[in-house]
Amino acid sequence: MEQLKQPQLGQTIISLRQKKQLTQEELVERCNINVRTLQRIEAGEVTPRDFTVRSILSALEYDVDEVQRAIEQRSGNSKIQMAWIAGAIYFVIGLIEAVVDFSRYESGLPVYFDMIYTSIKLIAAISFVFFMVGFVSVGQRYENSILKIGAFLMAGSIAIMAIFDVVSLFSTMTEDEFLITKGIQGVMFGGADIVIGIGLFRLADKFGDIAKVAGLLEIAAGICFLTFVLSLFGLILWTLAIILEVVVLYQCYDRGHNSVPTLSL
Repeated sequence: MEQLKQPQLGQTIISLRQKKQLTQEELVERCNINVRTLQRIEAGEVTPRDFTVRSILSALEYDVDEVQRAIEQRSGNSKIQMAWIAGAIYFVIGLIEAVVDFSRYESGLPVYFDMIYTSIKLIAAISFVFFMVGFVSVGQRYENSILKIGAFLMAGSIAIMAIFDVVSLFSTMTEDEFLITKGIQGVMFGGADIVIGIGLFRLADKFGDIAKVAGLLEIAAGICFLTFVLSLFGLILWTLAIILEVVVLYQCYDRGHNSVPTLSL
């Protein structure tokens, strides 16, 4: 058995004990441990041995595997909830980001433009990373390793691209060097798009056509980014994919939230 982790374990034992309307003293009488040990476990100060966990949960009339599944489901679902919200934020910020990306090449920009540009890039990158954390959790829930790998690659690509865009504001890079670097980024990002697209497509049996279409859009966008000359078209496809991915994450969260949580933790 994989060991239940603190502090979730202690919080769960408190919740279950209170649900049974038991004091700490009454519980330790049932499971033959001392009150100080139980207090430290509930406080999250120590992680008890499997035998002790089973003894406590047995006294509370709960199965340890059932409790573990409930804890893991709640933890994963919280990440997915955070992720679909972050995805919605990224969608809005991403539109603003596209505007400032085109604006940076105009003349006569205000002196504070660099600060605004950097802030938008930072917010966009952070929200996108949290967005991808949701797909890592979905990949874990449905044993979809391709989706997890794709989410890591996408998060890393966006972070690298954001750093480059900000640094290039203050660099003396020539136009040729800039275009070459952008081409390398296109290959990197396009490859990540294709990987996560395949992972999303494999979710079709769980989420139907929404996941399938999102996957196909990501794959098509990735191919466009790889060509570089079709990058603008790829950006349109990718934007549509983002919308569907937010929906997929919300559906996954809603399904986990409403799916028979065996415990009221």
